[in-house]
Amino acid sequence: MPESKGAIKKRRLKNPNDEGSSAGQVGGLEGALQRLTEGVIALAEGQKQLQATVTQLVEWQQQTQGTVAQLVEGQIQLQNTVSQLAEENRKLADGQERLWQAVTHLTKGQDELRQAVTRLTEENRRLSEGQERLQETVAHLSEENRKLAEEQERLQETVGQLVGVQLQLQTTVSQLAEESRKAMVVLKEVNRRVSRLDEQLGMTVESVAQIVLPGYLERHFGIKLEGKLGYELKPMFFRLNGEWEQVDLYGEGRMGKEEICIVCGCKAKIYERDVHAFVKKLERLWGLLRKRPIPVLFGYSIHPSAQEPASSHNILLVSPLHR
Repeated sequence: MPESKGAIKKRRLKNPNDEGSSAGQVGGLEGALQRLTEGVIALAEGQKQLQATVTQLVEWQQQTQGTVAQLVEGQIQLQNTVSQLAEENRKLADGQERLWQAVTHLTKGQDELRQAVTRLTEENRRLSEGQERLQETVAHLSEENRKLAEEQERLQETVGQLVGVQLQLQTTVSQLAEESRKAMVVLKEVNRRVSRLDEQLGMTVESVAQIVLPGYLERHFGIKLEGKLGYELKPMFFRLNGEWEQVDLYGEGRMGKEEICIVCGCKAKIYERDVHAFVKKLERLWGLLRKRPIPVLFGYSIHPSAQEPASSHNILLVSPLHR
């Protein structure tokens, strides 16, 4: 450790004449001062380095604070993002619930559709069976129409013979009336019908149909009409939409075990247009008929144009001249 100035002065006071010793001391003091100066310089350098280090630490601290601020801001943004994601998840959950409800409704609709298809399939099967039965009925009616044509020819021949032997027939009916009570009832009706032949030029078509149709329907179709003999068929009026609809002849009865009703239109000569008009009338009255209707068109003559539409609508064509 270098000596202080006080120590050197003190030593000089003790030895004022010791010059050699003083010169040596002066050299040592200069070296110490030089070393002290170097140390102070080194300390100054170290202080500068320390200040630089402190400055750098301050800058690092500022940077760290900036980074922390950025981290805080990033965290806030992250929290906002998380909140948005939570809201989106909630919306997705709501959407998924609605989608599930829609899928459930669609599944239910598919079940109902399958049931409807099953019902339609069953209805189609029933319609096919009904069509087969209808075809069988049409074939049966075609055969019956053929028989009716044959009967019409025989009826024409019979009426011609009846006109020629009217008086003889009246005598025969009177004789038969005496033989049997039951035969008498029948023969009286025949006599009444034959008596009407005298007036056939002025006789209405309806009156002829009243006489001819009951027996004809019973012989060819097994239809037994109800009512007093000769009055099984009579004009009938139906109330339809506030107006009266007339049927030329109407009667009720049975065909086997089934209850039926006869709806008859009468024309002197039956054409195709008469068949179509009769079909429209049947369509209007169909809901008012309590029993299964059997439609009949009766006329003195039947034009060939009436055959096909009558057959397609299951309408019986009857003429007293073409049986």
